[in-house]
Amino acid sequence: MLQRLLIALACVGGATDLARAQGQNLLSVIDDGLTELARRQQPNGSYENDLCATSQALLALMQSPRKYVESDGPFVRKAVAWLASQVGPDGRPLGVTERDEAIGAAKWMAAALATSRSDAGKAAAAKLATFLATPDGQPTDGAKPPNHLWTITATAGGNATDAANLVGSLLRVWPLARGNNRADFDRTLEVFPTLLGDVAARFADLKLEVKPGDKQHWARAASATILTTLQAPGGFEQASPHQIAAAVRVLSLCDAHMPDDAADHRPAPPPIPGTPRTVGGDLAAAYRQAAGAGLAYLETQQKEGKFGFMGHEDPGITALALGAAIRSCRRLEKPLPPWIDLGLNWLVSLQKRNGAIHAGAVAVYTTSATLITLTDANRPKDKEVVARAATFLKVVQLDEGEGYDQASDWGYGGIGYDGAELRADLSNTQFGMEGLHDAGILANDETMQRAIIFLQRCQNNPEFNPKPVQREDGEIVRFGTDGGSGYAPGESKARLDDNDDETFTSRSYGSMTYTLLKCYLFARLKLDDPRVTAALKWIAAHWNVDQNPGFDPKSAKGAEYQGLFYYWFTMAKALDASGMATITTPDGKQHAWRDELLRKLLETSMNEGFWTNAKSSRWMEEFPVLASSYALIAMDHCLGPKKAGG
Repeated sequence: MLQRLLIALACVGGATDLARAQGQNLLSVIDDGLTELARRQQPNGSYENDLCATSQALLALMQSPRKYVESDGPFVRKAVAWLASQVGPDGRPLGVTERDEAIGAAKWMAAALATSRSDAGKAAAAKLATFLATPDGQPTDGAKPPNHLWTITATAGGNATDAANLVGSLLRVWPLARGNNRADFDRTLEVFPTLLGDVAARFADLKLEVKPGDKQHWARAASATILTTLQAPGGFEQASPHQIAAAVRVLSLCDAHMPDDAADHRPAPPPIPGTPRTVGGDLAAAYRQAAGAGLAYLETQQKEGKFGFMGHEDPGITALALGAAIRSCRRLEKPLPPWIDLGLNWLVSLQKRNGAIHAGAVAVYTTSATLITLTDANRPKDKEVVARAATFLKVVQLDEGEGYDQASDWGYGGIGYDGAELRADLSNTQFGMEGLHDAGILANDETMQRAIIFLQRCQNNPEFNPKPVQREDGEIVRFGTDGGSGYAPGESKARLDDNDDETFTSRSYGSMTYTLLKCYLFARLKLDDPRVTAALKWIAAHWNVDQNPGFDPKSAKGAEYQGLFYYWFTMAKALDASGMATITTPDGKQHAWRDELLRKLLETSMNEGFWTNAKSSRWMEEFPVLASSYALIAMDHCLGPKKAGG
């Protein structure tokens, strides 16, 4: 079959050079493909109302770096239910009469249902296994296998040389069939994940000659071919669901096996010399000096109001930096410099038809940060832009509109990476909720109230979370009792703690617990609400302005300083929103949080006007523009209820 396919493809035209996947972030492309795939799901839960297409879609979702499972949402849960309903009592796929075609469909369905955790999925998988073990489940001897049977059973050859020749030839000639022989194009794309899975298992370091004299690692060559031929991620909109599924499976394999020299290594910024600020007893005077120097520093870093890092413009960082500049200018009673308007105009120019504001990535973060900054700027001409951005944030919330079920889906009520990541998290959710809050969306709005469901599921509070989470990696995560929060239900960037009973607990940590508190307050939960008091109890027990509490210093060098500026940023916003003047720790000591945090922020500033996280590079805080923006905004919130831009 492979040799015949190669001949057919080669007849379409001559070989073509493969474009290299330079600068491509495979995870981002995979996320975009899965988002488009989920959008194509039929109301009955299937993809294309087809057994093999639905199976391949499920495999793409489950085998992706995100490893989606049924509890993540209807895009998996409903597809599993539909696929299970298509298995007959004898294990034979319904509606497939030809023997070998039924075997091919059964193999695809069995692969897709192999890790199902639902009773229906497990029962269907058992029936399929029984059918495939019977004589009727064995392929016809000597017969040419139908497409779907061949694409799930093909191998790359008996040795590395055969594999290199076969896969290399397919990668060279497959793109040429797209406009001339669609059947061969689709069949080859469908078999690629099977062949490359075999290569990864047996010939992990295989090199392919993509053009004379140029050998590349198979993951680099295959990903480049997929990206170029399908023009991904933009081309996913024109591709069929089974094409998207196959392409995503290839890219996921490539992402998992890409050699280190092809990995996307973010360069570190060059070190910037600075002299730490000396802070005396007059915090107000020290603030004026630090904020004035910070404004001057930001002005040197902007170009026509745009900010970024390592020479690249970034709208998210631009929105944060402009917000920091606006708040600082107004706090210092200085006029806004002209470059702020230029930057705001650029951000507005990035708004899409659906209301999102971004330059191709992290739409929720960027839209939210821009929305917060535009409301601070309070320009009358931005009123419609603000309204459309708020509508986008309401639409991307995971709810009934996308088929999410409050009882079944852990992500219900949350917000993920603009839909380009189908799993919600607390960080995206908090940016979205703050953007909506600042845009004037009331706490009793259904979007804000739905979010409470997700917030509760992030909190270590068994009163509201009695049911454990079974993660995509199979680990069982029980909710703790400390009242703090991790990153998402069953997930913590600080780590999972082993309970010594084959279960784990998601470790609470500072930045996410303050995030949780802030979101509860935006949804108008009172300070005496048990969910809020539980979060405040954790905050009091872990009061710290020197480190991001919850991270284990023994886990990695500088772990306790990871996300430190983001921690200060969320702490200041949450406690400012609370109206509380002090935090009382278990030893009975009252901490005037505004003064303590402000002093720490001033002490970490440089006389040259910038801040940087020199102790941890996680989450890009070593970049001075980002750290300085976080710090300037946090200081503004430390200075009292006066809202910059008001």
